Amino acid sequence: MSKQSNNPSTKSKVIIIFPYLGYENSSKCEWYFWWTVDKCREIDPKPIVMLPRSTVIRGNAASFVKDKRYNTLEVIQTWSVDTCQTWLAGWGHVLDNYPKIERIIQIPGDIDYIHEDTEFYDNLGSFIKITSSDIAIGDFRTGDKYSAKSMVDTYGTYPLLASWFPEISQGVRALPLNRPRSEFLNIKTSVLRDLLINNKNFAYEQTLNFLIKSWNYDKAKWKYNISVSALGTLSDEKSFRDYRGCIDQIERTERILSLLWREIREPKRKKSTSDKKFEEQYTAFSNDYDNLRSKSKGIMETARTTLRALLGV
Repeated sequence: MSKQSNNPSTKSKVIIIFPYLGYENSSKCEWYFWWTVDKCREIDPKPIVMLPRSTVIRGNAASFVKDKRYNTLEVIQTWSVDTCQTWLAGWGHVLDNYPKIERIIQIPGDIDYIHEDTEFYDNLGSFIKITSSDIAIGDFRTGDKYSAKSMVDTYGTYPLLASWFPEISQGVRALPLNRPRSEFLNIKTSVLRDLLINNKNFAYEQTLNFLIKSWNYDKAKWKYNISVSALGTLSDEKSFRDYRGCIDQIERTERILSLLWREIREPKRKKSTSDKKFEEQYTAFSNDYDNLRSKSKGIMETARTTLRALLGV
């Protein structure tokens, strides 16, 4: 893990993702949200809060909108298909409207299950002030290996990434990073702009996409200075209802990995390449893809079977 500076002198903008389901029925989630706002004011006097329009329409943000502290924030209401697309809308807002900002920090605002100690709160305060890394990822442990977060990564993200991109999988382990789908990001604006403008955008699994796009495939190392900041322990409740959510996330992960593999590995024809040679290259590419798809299907089947057994579905 690289050394990290905690000097917040660099101009930074914070984006907090408002809970999709609101916090009307969760006093702890409400407390965490406003605690996060206050902590982020240490580096950004007026943090941005991304508020899904659907949350507002359902009435799940009623108390937030009526709160007198609402006007002390820059609230951006947006239509998004999921949380990751909300991230994209927030990043775009900063890039378009804050040209002098040097760093963007993204924090999820919907964490209910923080373990009862001060470790997470102390570490989050340090994380938002990091300025030395091109990309800093907030990493965390889970209190239960059978929680949804753990199961998605254990039976989906890790084996799928190792199958499609083994070199990147090893690079992630070497960082070391436990949560390649983390929602805690602290990134240089110039790096974010490069990742968004010069690469294909996705409405989901943004962090994993960034990691794959940040790998130098010729030199087998990271293009950017990536660091990992340990935050502490987060968890979520185990329930049979987690089954669909876990499968949805694993299928999204498989979709993005297979698409990125095709995009990165597809042969690029050179002027000097003959028709026959290019056909051979494309045949080899297609064969490799078919083999990886077969392995991927096996991983998905194993994940579904295992999750059903663990969740008692």
